[in-house]
Amino acid sequence: MADYIKFLGTAGGRFVVATQLRYSAGTWLSLSGQNIMLDPGPGTLVRCWASRPKLDPRKLDAIIISHHHIDHCTDANVLVEAMTGGGHQQRGVLFASLQALESDSPLCRYMQSFPERTVPLTEDGQYALGRLRFSTVVHRHGVETYGLIFESEGKRLGFVVDTAYFDELAGHYQNCDLLIINVVLAEKDHPATDRHLSLWHAEQIIQQAQPAQAILTHFGMGVLQNKPWQIAADMSQRLGRDIQAARDGMKVKL
Repeated sequence: MADYIKFLGTAGGRFVVATQLRYSAGTWLSLSGQNIMLDPGPGTLVRCWASRPKLDPRKLDAIIISHHHIDHCTDANVLVEAMTGGGHQQRGVLFASLQALESDSPLCRYMQSFPERTVPLTEDGQYALGRLRFSTVVHRHGVETYGLIFESEGKRLGFVVDTAYFDELAGHYQNCDLLIINVVLAEKDHPATDRHLSLWHAEQIIQQAQPAQAILTHFGMGVLQNKPWQIAADMSQRLGRDIQAARDGMKVKL
């Protein structure tokens, strides 16, 4: 089967998550024969089974937690249990920061022994799942946070998860066939830009990194109120690139 990703949810920011104006579930990745759940936020298990066609979490090969804020990891426990057959089959890999695994873990302690491997994410880490390779990029988000770059079947897929903007950020994500960017804020001068990207920052990243295609997601209230599909269309016209706004349930083939 061809590689694809599916956005089970596109909510970003506490108010959108709390109201479920967009679902806050994670992103399902099917890459190089591996099924991966990235950032299983609130409702991920439900959205897996509500997906058309259904996504069976018992067929997951790995779960990745980019950081341990609740909108990125609330359903991690139930997905670990599903992936491992309720703990009766020691299988799959859990990737997460040391902070998420140890000092401030959202995971039940007994649950951490269920996967075949539990692997801490580290700065400039290099990881493998079968033929799939991926690496980490350190982000600035107040807690230990990692962006991700996947190499699958000759394609390069980048996830710019939550972070403040910094000058070197775009350079880490150059040469991506598809770049997915979490854009919580509408305003460039919003007080929360010390930990989140605005639309202006996302445009700077795309302009500098020059991906073949970019998708905006993880929208806060201000972005939603300004119609993210129209924002993406305008940005695409300005930059001359294929830029889309993610929708709940949106599937993208690589």
